[in-house]
Amino acid sequence: MSQVYFFSYKKTSTPLAGIERLMNISGSIEKITANDLVALKLHMGELGNVRYIRPVFVHKVVELVKRRGGKPFLTDTVVNYPSERDTKEKYIRTAASNGFSLETIDAPVVITDDNDELVSVPIETPIDGCKLEKVEVPAKVLNSNCLVILSHFKGHDLSGFGGAIKNIAMGCVSTASKRAQHLVNMPEYHNERGCDGCGICAELCPTHAIELAEGIPLRDDDKCSSCGTCYFVCPSHCWDWPAGSKEELQVYLAHTTHAIITNYGGSVVYINFIQDVVPHCDCAAPSGIPVVQDVGIVLSSDPVAIDKASLDLVDTSPIIPGSTQAIPPDILGKIHNTNSMVQLETGQRLGLGSMKYELIPL
Repeated sequence: MSQVYFFSYKKTSTPLAGIERLMNISGSIEKITANDLVALKLHMGELGNVRYIRPVFVHKVVELVKRRGGKPFLTDTVVNYPSERDTKEKYIRTAASNGFSLETIDAPVVITDDNDELVSVPIETPIDGCKLEKVEVPAKVLNSNCLVILSHFKGHDLSGFGGAIKNIAMGCVSTASKRAQHLVNMPEYHNERGCDGCGICAELCPTHAIELAEGIPLRDDDKCSSCGTCYFVCPSHCWDWPAGSKEELQVYLAHTTHAIITNYGGSVVYINFIQDVVPHCDCAAPSGIPVVQDVGIVLSSDPVAIDKASLDLVDTSPIIPGSTQAIPPDILGKIHNTNSMVQLETGQRLGLGSMKYELIPL
């Protein structure tokens, strides 16, 4: 049974003190030794999003790593769709706007793209219908001595929730590997829903994959990045996610994370921040209003256990009136019409971690 350490926001001490206690009591900080290169993997938020991990929390982790003589750096990868984070330069500017810079965090911000050295990692013995054969991972991540996965726990339109598993699977790979996972999520067009040929989906498609032909939108699948813009902007709701695609994506997420962690030679610790539990990802601006009251911070060496504990803690936290009609279990999955447990169940069968855990309150 995996151990998940829990600092509740009901405590009188501050979250900064909570982070330090979590890392000390769990023994995580002791795994860092002098001159270790420590990668702090996190999503630094889309421009306009205000629900990402607070920079002050990340600064605290940097401080603790430096006390041990480690050399921390913040890292993430560019996205696979037009965005203020689709190039290194734009992501660095967005990160700075959101409070992440050398000056504010006291550690360098390292954004990687497909021009950086990538390591091909095989997907061995796939299960549950996964068709991935490999993923490409930045060498800067794999070559670090320690990996600290800092995740904002929240909802996600395509996977039910985003936690430690998704943070790695989508955040530690090349754009080609992101696209390979998202291929199962290309929205489908349904003419019978009353399309009036307005062309909004074609006009706003960020990759120009859609064109109108006699009032009917036609998509070039080779150009589609599965970003879902057509789904979100269509006033007639003529685009929808393919049946079962959300569950398929979760299977891919579990396989990708398993492959990366299996091929990583250093120590890994996972920290989930269960606050600002909004319906949508940190990629979205806005990402919605919180669904439940803020819970706290959890830490574990098991990505499956920490995400399962986070889901359970969300389900037992008071729902904010007017935020959702969904009820436990799996509030976030129900909001997005999927079963959030799929990524955990697949991860457990792969040997990534265990859904059985012991919650250890501080």
